[in-house]
Amino acid sequence: MTKLRTLILPLFLILFCRMDAPQKNLPTSFTIFREHGLDVCWDHSGSNRIAYSSKGKDKYYDIHFAMPDGSHDTCLTCDHPALPNRHICCPYWHPSGKWLLMVVEKLKHPGSSTDALPGFGAYSDIWLMSADGKKAYKLVDLPNDSDHGVIAPRFSPDGKHISWTDRKKSPNFLSLKRAMGYWTIKTADFKFGENDSIPVISNIQSFEPGGESFYECYGYSPDGNKLIFCSSINKPSVWDQQIYTMNTDGTNLLQLTQKDYNEHGFYKPDGSKIIWMTNTKSGSAGTDWWMMNPDGSDKERLTYFNDPDSEQYAGHSVWAGLGSFSPDGTRFIGGRQLSLWTQEGEIVMVNLLAIVK
Repeated sequence: MTKLRTLILPLFLILFCRMDAPQKNLPTSFTIFREHGLDVCWDHSGSNRIAYSSKGKDKYYDIHFAMPDGSHDTCLTCDHPALPNRHICCPYWHPSGKWLLMVVEKLKHPGSSTDALPGFGAYSDIWLMSADGKKAYKLVDLPNDSDHGVIAPRFSPDGKHISWTDRKKSPNFLSLKRAMGYWTIKTADFKFGENDSIPVISNIQSFEPGGESFYECYGYSPDGNKLIFCSSINKPSVWDQQIYTMNTDGTNLLQLTQKDYNEHGFYKPDGSKIIWMTNTKSGSAGTDWWMMNPDGSDKERLTYFNDPDSEQYAGHSVWAGLGSFSPDGTRFIGGRQLSLWTQEGEIVMVNLLAIVK
């Protein structure tokens, strides 16, 4: 019995240590916020509400509000008489907390609604809606054809500008460079009319810092001086996306990542860090969230959804998506895609632990 105990104890300790090791130094913890949903935006005006997109029984996405604990869930856009009531997604709060930008699928168009899913953006326009749901305005009306679409409209921190990504050529799956289409980064001045609340955009600017390519812009830095985006600039394949920043006038282009596949960059509220997703070291072919300094230094992995040896392992490949920080910067909420083809996903709340704060 003593010999048996001598053999079993070391084996037990080895197994125990292996099971426990991934739990000791994880930089984050997370919970499932919604089992179905994608785009998210956390209001920093004081309401603390989270806006997110979720697919309803009609198979179309709508925009909901909820508190961080998941309570008080209400649908802002469901069956709204002022909207086309097809896919409605990508909410983004005005700094006042009184308005939201959103991507809205056109009522009628030549293609399928699949092309207008969140993240695809075809046959869609940019709308602005009041948070009480009483007012809705179409801000940007795109041509109704397969070449055009829109991704991720964003307010600047002062609410005086907006950015978005505008498609100019449809995807060509026979071309590695154009497999996701060619896109353009757009910015514009934003204001409300002096005598009423009708919104007005002007001075639209277009940026393609590397020429024709795939671009996906995620908005402004917290000081409002930079835009953050991903692109396959100067790469032969769209599957070689890197994270960049540039000044809002298009100058001072800075590449922050150098290898693998990268998307979905967003800042901590104080501007000290950037979170983004990458497939670096993702053993199951998915992507996880990482964190770096604004100049691209000190890269650190935050989640281990695709690591079979981690307690955070999802059990299959998943893809970390767009995220949004809490006002105090201690946690963020983000979409986690379960399928790249259907864009189905869930929403997770990620807590930054002390070692990364």
